[in-house]
Amino acid sequence: MVDWGLVAFAVVLAVFWALLWLRFRGSTGRVRVYPLLLIARTGIKGGPLGGALARLLSLYGWFSIVTLVIAMTFFYYLAVTIFIRRYITPPPEPGFAEGFVPLLPGITIPLDELPLLLVPIGIAILLHELAHALVARAVGVRVKDAGFILLAFIPGAFVEPDEGELRGAPTTSRLKVYSAGVAANVILAAVAFGLLILLAPVLNNGVIILDVEGGSPADLGGLKKGMVVVEVNGVNVRSLDEFLRVLEELGVRDRDRTVTINLKVLHEGREESVTIVKPEGRERLGVRIEQNYIFRIPVTMLQILVIINLALALINAAPILIPTPAGAIASDGAHLVGDLIATLLGEKTRPLITAIGLATLLLVVSLLTLTPIDLFP
Repeated sequence: MVDWGLVAFAVVLAVFWALLWLRFRGSTGRVRVYPLLLIARTGIKGGPLGGALARLLSLYGWFSIVTLVIAMTFFYYLAVTIFIRRYITPPPEPGFAEGFVPLLPGITIPLDELPLLLVPIGIAILLHELAHALVARAVGVRVKDAGFILLAFIPGAFVEPDEGELRGAPTTSRLKVYSAGVAANVILAAVAFGLLILLAPVLNNGVIILDVEGGSPADLGGLKKGMVVVEVNGVNVRSLDEFLRVLEELGVRDRDRTVTINLKVLHEGREESVTIVKPEGRERLGVRIEQNYIFRIPVTMLQILVIINLALALINAAPILIPTPAGAIASDGAHLVGDLIATLLGEKTRPLITAIGLATLLLVVSLLTLTPIDLFP
């Protein structure tokens, strides 16, 4: 079956980039266009900062270095763990695929939900680059320019410090500049998560079914994607924790027991009853669930801010090199690792840095999965 929404999106995207290419091809101004890559410079500049603000930002830089190292360590832990589960020791009982999900409109992200996603992405990238600029100026490095990037349909931003001054700065100052964006994303994720905690008790409204595994007890019992569970065996469940606690008390995870679960669900504006039988030998119902809320848009925006900022922090902390027509793009982690290795072992080790960056990129690519993401199931 043809997904006409995806076809329309692809056509519009192709026409858009064709027009950009015809308009800016060969331009030497502030706008440069490559295949599916637009770079627009703003001309914004800034000199070194001083005083209390510079000292505060310098302290933030030390915090940033620690944050990036922790994020890089967690990235490799997560990536290696998923790699082992996928390729070396897969679980005996099939489940949902683990991996890194790219944001592909019409494939992993519904087209009508894309605008809701791009706003948090724009905020996250803007604060990321602003942190780089402020810390650079705080350690005495001028900012020559700043601008925006459009990679296919994904917005981005960049800050261009004076390369000579940055190379001539002490190693610790350079590491502070490289790490500042990752720390900004972690802080923004923490703030959004804190707001979620405050809102959740007021807005909790049952547990929504995100996906149902074919042939599972949930599937055989008639549970469907989009249903909202509000009662389990006569017990009202407003939060995800309450739902999981009731299932635990019923012994759902006990492989030696057969458990019958009577659910009251909301589906398409109606209240329905669903009975699921978890047979002996299984410890999963075969569903993917999430907390449901009365007002989903503000909560969903906060959830996206948390996820996007943590994702940006992990990916930027990982030492990744991405070859492009405009030259290799290095992540913040790649810059940090590269400077550390070059400082400790000498400039001749640059090929090692490239190898690490490309190997990490291949690791990420090997773990990609096209699992759909529904912001509003």
